[in-house]
Amino acid sequence: MPSYSSEQFRKDWVYSCDQDFQSTDGRPATWAPGQPTYWGNEDAKIPLPTTPADSSLNADGSLIAVALEHDIQVYTTSDLKLLQVLKGHVSRVDAVRFHPKIPFALVTCAMNYHARSVKAEPVIIFWDLDEQRLRKPDPKVLVQNLARRAVQGLVSGLQDSQSVWIPDKTEQTDLARDLERSIGTMSTKALVRDNRRIFGRLATSFGGHVFNRDGTSIVYLPGERPSSKGVNKWDIYVWDTAKAENRLTLEGHTDAITWIGFSPDDKLIGSVCWDQTFRIWIHETGTLLHTFRSNQQNWTGGFSPDSRYFAGTSGEGRFWIWDMLDGSDVATHDFGPSGRWCRTLDWSPDGRQLVLGGRGLGRLIVFDIEDKRIVQERSLSTKNCPENLPRFTRDFLEVSSVRYLPGGRKIAFQTSGDNGLEVYDRVDNSKWRFAPRAGIDSISRRRGDTTLGITPREGDQ
Repeated sequence: MPSYSSEQFRKDWVYSCDQDFQSTDGRPATWAPGQPTYWGNEDAKIPLPTTPADSSLNADGSLIAVALEHDIQVYTTSDLKLLQVLKGHVSRVDAVRFHPKIPFALVTCAMNYHARSVKAEPVIIFWDLDEQRLRKPDPKVLVQNLARRAVQGLVSGLQDSQSVWIPDKTEQTDLARDLERSIGTMSTKALVRDNRRIFGRLATSFGGHVFNRDGTSIVYLPGERPSSKGVNKWDIYVWDTAKAENRLTLEGHTDAITWIGFSPDDKLIGSVCWDQTFRIWIHETGTLLHTFRSNQQNWTGGFSPDSRYFAGTSGEGRFWIWDMLDGSDVATHDFGPSGRWCRTLDWSPDGRQLVLGGRGLGRLIVFDIEDKRIVQERSLSTKNCPENLPRFTRDFLEVSSVRYLPGGRKIAFQTSGDNGLEVYDRVDNSKWRFAPRAGIDSISRRRGDTTLGITPREGDQ
C-alpha cells in the first residue's frame, strides 16, 4: 500500500485555488497590497523550544499562554517577553484557557492522550499567575544532588549489611537517573499543592468552549477517557468556579464527546457526540431540552450570537441548524464527501451567515441562513503539484479553524498541512495569506526553529 508523509507533502505542495471567494457581482477576490506573504516576514515572532500543543490570549489581550510539553510559558503581548513559566503538570499539557474576565486567571489540562507523554492521571489545574510567581521550583542541581546522595546512602547500607548485591557504577547511574525523575515529579507536583485541581479533561477540541460568558461555570469531562465503543457513559460535569464544586452532571452520551459549549446568553449548554446525537441542556438546572440525531459520528457545533439557533455537523457530510425555541429544523445542507470531515464552524456576528470548513482540498463554505444556500465557496487545487500528490490531499488539506473577526467584516481561517493562515474581507473582496514557502516548514522543524508568528492586525470596519 503506498504511503505519503506529511514532510513529503510540504515539499510537494504548491498553493493554488480551484474555487475562490468572489464579490456579489461575481468578481473574484484579489490580493490585498503586499500579499501573499511568507514566514520570515513577520512583524515579530516568539522563538519556542518545541511545537506548542495549545495557546490562549487573556481577557485584556496583554498575555499569551503557550503549552510546551509539561510546562506553560506566559508571554507579554506588548514586547513578546517571557513573563513566567508555570510548572505543575508532570505529563504533556494539552489545553490552556484564560478566564474570560480575570486577566491573570488560567486553567490548564494534561489529558495523557499521547503515547510519548509521561503516564499520569488527567488533571485540570487552576492558576493565579500573581500567586504562582511566588513559588519557585527546586533547582535541577538540587534534585540531582539529592538523587546522587540517596544512591550513595543505598550503596553504603548494602556494604554495611554485607549484601550479596552491591550496584556497580552503571547500576548506580541508572538508579540515580530514576530517583532524579521521581524526586523531580514530586517536586513539580508540590508547586501546585495548594492550587485548585480537578481529576478530569477539558473539552477544547473543534472549537469547544470551556468557560461560560462570565467565567462562573466550567464544563469538563470527569476522570480517565472511556473507550469510544458507543456503550460507555460519557458524562459532562459543570463546575462552579466560585464555590469550587461540581454543580451539575449532564448524563446521556455514550461515546466520544467532540464539542461542548455555552450559548452566548449563558442559558444553554450544547454537546456534540459520536453517539449520533447533539444535545442541548439548560445551564441553570441541567435539564435536557433537545436531542437531535444524525446517522453517523458528529463533529462540532455552535450557538448563534442571539442564542436562538444551534448548528452542528455530522460525519455523513451534512450540517443542520435547529431552533432552540421548539427544536425544529431551520435549515440542513448536504455538501458532499468533504463534509464528512467538517470539524470547524462559526456564526457571523449578525447571525445571518454560517461559515464551515473541512477536509477535501481545504474546502470552506459560507451559508446564508435566510436564503438557505451557499453564498461563498473556496477550495484548493493541485494543478501545480506533482502527479502523485492529488490522491493524498484528502488526508493533508483541512480547514482546521475558522472565525469571523470582530465586526464580521473579515473571515480568518487556517488550513492544516498547507499551514497557511488566510483572511478574507467581505466588504472590499480582498484577501491575505501568511504561510510557509514550499518545504520551509519541514526544514525549520528539523532545525528546531519553532515560533509563534505575530503579524500586524488589520483594522476591522
